[in-house]
Amino acid sequence: MNTVVLAHLTEQAEKARNEAAKLLAEERQNKQKIALQLQTLQQYRNDYAVQLQQQMQNGIASNLLSNYRQFLASLDSAVTRAQNALVDQENKLDKSQQFWQTKQRKLASYETLVDRKQAAEVKIAMKREQKLADELSLAMYMRQRGLR
Repeated sequence: MNTVVLAHLTEQAEKARNEAAKLLAEERQNKQKIALQLQTLQQYRNDYAVQLQQQMQNGIASNLLSNYRQFLASLDSAVTRAQNALVDQENKLDKSQQFWQTKQRKLASYETLVDRKQAAEVKIAMKREQKLADELSLAMYMRQRGLR
């Protein structure tokens, strides 16, 4: 494969891998945000449930009890939605991780080809140098034999 073509393919693969890495970082940040929102909702729901328990111990009007229960139900619904969003985001993160790994493997394969090509070129250059050194040695030997 032509060195220029291989260099171009390697460069393109590196760009694709870097874009995949950016996407992966964004998905990780999104997961953290959703997890934090879920944690906040759960804490708020727990705090509100504790307030309800305290109110019930002190005696609570039925309409206020109904309001508390409705609000807790809406918080439960929000927690469920946040849990589902977190699961969805974890799936996105997994796909993004796999996508990045695919791009990384492709880049690594091009880099391996570049390394092999360079190693082959070095080997050819070394053989060329060895051949020249051998020819020079032979020529010097022949001159010395011819001069004696």
